[in-house]
Amino acid sequence: MMVANVLAVVLSLVVFSVAGWKLRGMKFDTRRVARIGIITAMTLVLYMIKIVPFPQGGGCTLLSVLPIMVLSVLYGVEEALICAIVVGLTKIVIAPPYFPLQIPLDYLGSMIAIAFTPIFGIKSKGKLAAGAIFATLLSAFFSILSGIIFFGQFAPEGMNVWIYSSIYNLSGFGVEAALSIVALLFITTRKLRLQEVTE
Repeated sequence: MMVANVLAVVLSLVVFSVAGWKLRGMKFDTRRVARIGIITAMTLVLYMIKIVPFPQGGGCTLLSVLPIMVLSVLYGVEEALICAIVVGLTKIVIAPPYFPLQIPLDYLGSMIAIAFTPIFGIKSKGKLAAGAIFATLLSAFFSILSGIIFFGQFAPEGMNVWIYSSIYNLSGFGVEAALSIVALLFITTRKLRLQEVTE
């Protein structure tokens, strides 16, 4: 438990610091605000469609991370970060946390992580896929840490809480993340091909 707490604090500080650094000096215009608003709405609608609901609010939603992934690839990490923060804060109202300290992990950290999808570049499908996998794994790790810290008591007797939380979070979100990555690569194929031609 102590290890999970330390990791949660360190990871949150690192991710939030990087996000703050990326957002320094960001300016808003009408188009940017409109895009963020549209993607936020799409994300929240998909989030509320639970294909497979789990106890304690988890489960597999209808590709709710995909809109932010697409936004980050097409318009940059900065816009996606703002969108992720707005989505995370709105989720607090839609599905209030069981514990207030879940907010930095389940609500903000897990969403902010998705904005880093193009972290390895978008000049090839391989780099984009690697970035998407990294972002979704980082997002899942925030939720896994939250599960260990706040919901470890629900683990079956004798089961390690790390294993329990990993199975709980990855069995739902893992499927959603995999499908979202496939959809992301399909959606952005035309953009990637155009970049390859112009280089």
